Amino acid sequence: MRLHVALTPAELKSLDLPQWRAVVIDVTRATSTISQAIASGAERIIPVASIAEARRVQRSLGEGALLGGERGGLRIPGFHLGNSPRDYTAKVVKGKTIVFTTTNGTRALKAAATAGETLIGAFLNQGAAVRRLARARGDIVLVCAGREGEPVPDDTACAGAFVERLLEAIGDAGPTEEAAQALALSERYRGRIAAALRESPSGKALIAVGLGRDLADCAKLDALKVVPALVRGEVVRLR
Repeated sequence: MRLHVALTPAELKSLDLPQWRAVVIDVTRATSTISQAIASGAERIIPVASIAEARRVQRSLGEGALLGGERGGLRIPGFHLGNSPRDYTAKVVKGKTIVFTTTNGTRALKAAATAGETLIGAFLNQGAAVRRLARARGDIVLVCAGREGEPVPDDTACAGAFVERLLEAIGDAGPTEEAAQALALSERYRGRIAAALRESPSGKALIAVGLGRDLADCAKLDALKVVPALVRGEVVRLR
C-alpha cells in the first residue's frame, strides 16, 4: 500500500486519482473550519471555487442556507460566516447547509473530488481520520492545499503527522519520497503544532489581519471525533 503526500493540489495530475483515497488538508483554515462545522451539526457543506458561484448556489437553496468563506483571510462582505472555526457553533450551523468558498482549501477539495474516497483532514480530527483510513485498504494520498499554488509548512507538517500515525496503524504502508519529506518536517514540530502554524506564511497572514487567535483553535490535536467526506460534491459527516 502506497502512502503519498501531494504538496500542492497541482501534483495530483500525476496520479490516477480514482485509484487513491485522498485526505485534503488546509490546516489554516478551511479543513479545520469544515471539521468544526460538521462537528457542530451542520447538515452539509457545499464547497465552491468562486464568490459568484457561492451566491448563485445559496440563492438556489433558499434563505435557510448560509454563506461561509473568506478572501484575504477575511469574511467576504455579505456572507454570514468567515473561515474561523470558532464561529461555526452549534447555535449557528446545526442542521444548516453552508455554501463555502476559500482562497485555497475549497479549490483543493475540487481537485481531489475524483478520488476513490475524499476525506477532510486537519490536526483537529487527525486521530478519527486515521482510524477511518486504517479500516480499509488502498493507496492513500494526503493533499496539501498550499497557499497560492506553493507548499506551506503548516499543511505539510500536518500531512507528515498523518504519515507517522498511518505508518503505526497500517503495517504494510510504504511512504513515497514526498511522504518521507513531510514526515521529517512534522518531526521538527513534534509537540509544537501551534508554532508550525505561526511560522507558516498562512499563519503570518492571519496574524497580520488580526485573526491570530484562530491558530490556537486549528492546533488542537484530536479535539474532534468527526470525519467529514466529500460525497457527490457535498461535504457530509461519515457515520
